Parts: sequence; structure tokens; C-alpha cells
Amino acid sequence: MNDPNSAFPEEAKPAIWRRYENWRGRRHEEFNAKHAHRLTTWRNQRAYRRLVITLLCALALIIASSYLAFHSSGWFLLPFGIGLVSVITIQTALRIVTGSIADAPVSALDEIQLAQRNSARSFGFFVLYAVMFIPYFVLVAISMRDEVPGQWVYGSAILLISLVLTAICVPTMLIAWWMADPDPEDLVEPRQTPSDTATGGKGRDS
Repeated sequence: MNDPNSAFPEEAKPAIWRRYENWRGRRHEEFNAKHAHRLTTWRNQRAYRRLVITLLCALALIIASSYLAFHSSGWFLLPFGIGLVSVITIQTALRIVTGSIADAPVSALDEIQLAQRNSARSFGFFVLYAVMFIPYFVLVAISMRDEVPGQWVYGSAILLISLVLTAICVPTMLIAWWMADPDPEDLVEPRQTPSDTATGGKGRDS
């Protein structure tokens, strides 16, 4: 579907951008089709929220490890690497169980999903805008010194990366946290009756 709230009218979009959106739509459908039968027992609200909490812990580990980057360029690598791998793994699991709504293009969503995606992304941008002041203040503070150790600048860069990564994960976490349990009818496959088995699954009415 077309986004009625888009800042760019459909006729104003270049052809190359439309082809790119169509390509993203196909990739989204292929992703969901590929992972449709994976993590089926995790597709419920309790599992969604557990994954979100685990992701928050991994992000907290990354941010905490960025403090070590102000003191050593080597000691922070182990917790930062563990946190980074954990974030990528959990984020991928959240995309699978939620249908990747937060990352989906407009053409792959219905009206309700589109509204959820847009509101989650809007809040994610607000979080990104807010947390960016933290490394800015750090850089302003250390710039008041006559001599600034290079390790402090390095630590500021790692802190910036950590906060940007956190903000990127916000839309997926929001959608997953508030997503309700799926309809049981969507998870239950219709069982065949003996007559269906005898007729090759066509049933009596066929």
C-alpha cells in the first residue's frame, strides 16, 4: 500500500526510488517466508517481552563497556564484542517473531502495521535525538582542557556508536513489547477427517 502520510506524493517519487521500495518489499516478504516456521514457540507476548528485556541488558553492557574505552582501547573489547553479538542475535530473533514490522517498507504493511511502524520510528528518532547530547556534552567538556588524551576521543567515539545502536533498536523493541499474542486460529492447522484422508484431503463437499 502507499503511505498516505508520506511527505512525498507518489507522483513526486523518482522511478529509481519506487523500484527500490518494491525491491525492499520483496526482500521483506522473502524474509518472513524464510523464517515463517522458525521460533514458533516464541511467538507470544511473554516471549516478546523477554527478548526485549534481554536486548536491553545487552545494550546496557555495550554502553557500560564504552566507559572502559575512555581508559583502555583493549579492555573494553571483550564486553563490547559480547554485547554486540548478543544485540545482533536478539534483534534478529525479534525481527523473526514480530514479522519484522519495524523494518518493513510501506508496500508490505497494512494500515494498522504502518501506523505502528511510523509511531515506533518516530519515538526511536526522539530517543536518538536525545541521547546524542550525551557524547556532545562529553566532547565539549574534554575540549576545555589544554591537552586532550587521544584515548578520551576514542572513548567518545565508542560511546557515540553505542548510543546510536541503542536508538536503532528502539522501534523493534517498542513494537515487540506491545504486540499481542497471535490469533490461535492462525497457528492451528486444520486436521483432516477420515473421509478427507480417504478422498485425498478433499472432503465430502468436494
